[in-house]
Amino acid sequence: MTKLTKETEKELNLLLKNKKKRDFILLYYSEWCDRSSKILEFLDSWKEGEGDEDMYLISSWELPHAFAAFAITSAPALALVKRGRVSVKMEFPTLYEYFNPSKPAKYRTKAEWLKLKF
Repeated sequence: MTKLTKETEKELNLLLKNKKKRDFILLYYSEWCDRSSKILEFLDSWKEGEGDEDMYLISSWELPHAFAAFAITSAPALALVKRGRVSVKMEFPTLYEYFNPSKPAKYRTKAEWLKLKF
């Protein structure tokens, strides 16, 4: 997991330029968003269990123009880049499922969803 900042903006530009040659994940987040904070809490456990991919964290405060690369309009959002194909996920339940694959969303009850404190 690498956090991209203004100083490492060249690395982000290089990633986007070579997206057909590399597989990686971009996690867009905001420091002021409760949902983003919730997703960031799950990252450590996800990294231990399944996190073998290259992941880059992009803050809305540090690199706001980076959100335009894949037309991201809200945070948190996830851009999965695999062999040049980009899949963007912006819905919180989808992001939650990506980082917590223990129980599929279709088997969750309404009470379980409410406990997540979106």
